[in-house]
Amino acid sequence: MLFDSVKVFKILLILLFVFCYSFGVKGLAFSQSLLSDRVWLEENIKNLIAKEFSEKNTFSRFLKMIKAPSIPNKSVSSPVTFEKMELLFPIELPPKRSLTQMQTDDLTYETLASLSNPIFPWDTRIEKNTTDLEVDLHKQDRDWINNEVINFNKKPVAEIEEMIFSDPKAAREKYLEYEDWLKIEDRVRLKVQLLYHLNKWASAEKLAIAFLKERPRNSVVPFIYYYLNKSLHSQKKTLNQDNILRDRALSELSAKQRIELVLMFSREAESKGEILNAIQYRLELLSNSETSDEVDLDKISFLIKAIQSPEQLRILLLNYPDSKWLREQIFDIEFDLFSKQRRYIEGLVILDQRLNLAREIGDERQYKRLKKIQESFVLALNINPRRIGVILPMSSSNVKIVRLVQETLNGLRLALYSNKINTFNDSFQNSTSHEKTVTENSAKGSDNRLSEQLVDSWELIIRDSHLDSEKTKNAIRELVQIEKVVAIIGPLARKTSEAAATEAEVLGVPLISLSLTESIPEYGEYIFRNNQSWKQEVKKLVDYATDKLQACRFLILYAKTREGRQKMRHFWNAVEQKGCDVVAAEGFKHEGQKSLVNEFDTFTGKIKRLATKDKNILKELKEKEDPVHNFDALYVAVGAGGVKNLRLILPYSAVYKMRNINFLGDSGWNDSALPFSPGVSGVRKPVFVDSFFLGSKTKMIGQLKRIHEQILYRHQNYIGPSSYTAHAFDTLLILMQLLNDERNQSHRDLKDALIKMKSFQGVTGKLSFDDSGEAIREIYLLTLNRGKIQPLN
Repeated sequence: MLFDSVKVFKILLILLFVFCYSFGVKGLAFSQSLLSDRVWLEENIKNLIAKEFSEKNTFSRFLKMIKAPSIPNKSVSSPVTFEKMELLFPIELPPKRSLTQMQTDDLTYETLASLSNPIFPWDTRIEKNTTDLEVDLHKQDRDWINNEVINFNKKPVAEIEEMIFSDPKAAREKYLEYEDWLKIEDRVRLKVQLLYHLNKWASAEKLAIAFLKERPRNSVVPFIYYYLNKSLHSQKKTLNQDNILRDRALSELSAKQRIELVLMFSREAESKGEILNAIQYRLELLSNSETSDEVDLDKISFLIKAIQSPEQLRILLLNYPDSKWLREQIFDIEFDLFSKQRRYIEGLVILDQRLNLAREIGDERQYKRLKKIQESFVLALNINPRRIGVILPMSSSNVKIVRLVQETLNGLRLALYSNKINTFNDSFQNSTSHEKTVTENSAKGSDNRLSEQLVDSWELIIRDSHLDSEKTKNAIRELVQIEKVVAIIGPLARKTSEAAATEAEVLGVPLISLSLTESIPEYGEYIFRNNQSWKQEVKKLVDYATDKLQACRFLILYAKTREGRQKMRHFWNAVEQKGCDVVAAEGFKHEGQKSLVNEFDTFTGKIKRLATKDKNILKELKEKEDPVHNFDALYVAVGAGGVKNLRLILPYSAVYKMRNINFLGDSGWNDSALPFSPGVSGVRKPVFVDSFFLGSKTKMIGQLKRIHEQILYRHQNYIGPSSYTAHAFDTLLILMQLLNDERNQSHRDLKDALIKMKSFQGVTGKLSFDDSGEAIREIYLLTLNRGKIQPLN
């Protein structure tokens, strides 16, 4: 029985021993399985870190990882503060990965948990020599430990960072040598830079995001945030706009890095259409003394001009009240916006404030400038968009000028009549059948009333220039300030046109000159010109002569007038630009020229020095020297009204055997009297140019001829519409068409509309204005065929 009891006791004891042993093994296995679970470790790293640093004996475990120096230093009285140490070295280092493995992993598959492994001594091997290591460490000089740890970390980090920019691959090799000996933040700092400069932007992004999430208060966070956005920007992804990280980065980064980061934010905002934000980012740089010198002011000015709201401009002024440069930029743009939006009263209120300020500080230049803007705003409040000013030399007694004035007035009158017809036709076509019947029945009885109503809706205020510059300026001021016109047409003469352009630019009113002087538009942005362009005509002619006629040697015969000389210069320049030559150029009197023998002798080589013997031989034989044709074409510039001179010039073609020579002409050839000129039959298909061709088959030309005959045919010595009539006709039609749109009914808006006008189909062809205000139109190439002036096919 006793034996049985002992036996039972032994069995129970064995079972208890087995149970206890099994429990201990399972616990150990469980803990080991957790530490080897990478996913669990990453998820719980924060708790582990907190736990490790909260335990009392934390640093006694860290001490086991630091080797004692081979030569002990002198001890110091001050104790070592181990709590601030972050870099500690394990006794047994894990095997370093190969470069191949490094490239495969892209430096990123190691998470922050794995980066933390050296400072978490969970490996049981570390526990073996705890006691001995503690004893050894207490014998070391504590200052030596601190200095060694700090200096060892700083040197390789600085060296690797220097190499990254010049040779990132070599920097990667260097990094792998020291990777396991670096602090976590230094590892991440270097890895993010390496990945970025190796163009592994996605990997750099992932690593930066992981670090910022787990270590948001670390000292290298601004630097990591900077490289995070550089990586996102390189991938054309949306930048990270975390307010806390951004503000910290902008306050702690170096000036160069700060500039680059802010510019990235600005460009992204601009690409999204957030112009205000894009400007404010750059203004932050401008307001900082460390970065202000690197700011692109032209870019900021360009962005400010893109703002279409005065309210947004005021936000900028409120946010940056100390920026004088910004105030000046916004001031001009703000008033442009007020003008475009016709918010003149608001603009005048601000103008008064600025005028008072300029007066107080004694800024006379600014005061005059503001006063000019104020006057333009006052005018804009009172202008009548249906009133157009006209300034012409009405009182001149010069026959030619009187004729040009009459032709211009005819063009303006016909434009008003044409606009009435078009308005009536448009309303008639858009009416109902019942309305059409009523209109047709009442048209006969009320035609005069309808005509007066439609014509009177537009007013032409005509003033006399007196061919005097000062009187012209006074007339311009009267038209703008008293008559409240929205635009001005004229004058004709060069001097009065220059005076009018100067005054109109000061007043800010659009002026379309009908002068032949091509430099008139250069007087300002409000000045335009619509008349013949001699330069355009000559260029068209030279292009045709060199390309189609294969001519490259030219003679020039020109009238000794302002127009003739100017055309001669334009032609000569155009020929040289083509790489061709002008063999000779001769002028003749516009009035009173009796003969052109000397000029044609010069052209054909008859005027040259001959020996006395040669002259006697020619005299005895009663022979004349044959003309030499060392040229391909003859350009004859007779100018306006010069067809009478062609009667003198053309017969010389037969005398000097020039039938096979190409004759080129200017707009003066486009005259109905040309087919009847003597000697014209000796010229084979001359080619000449003009900006207006009455024989054109266009709808506008047909309408002009029809109403011109209808209104003016009863006049004595009736002549068809001239080029001055055509240009005045087109000019007024353009203004009326643009002013019918309410968006163009201010001086500035009308000026902008004239510049933006793409193509207006007028009697002089398709018309537009270039940026300088010069009219650009089609030029007709004409010829004489079967006794008629016809377009050159």
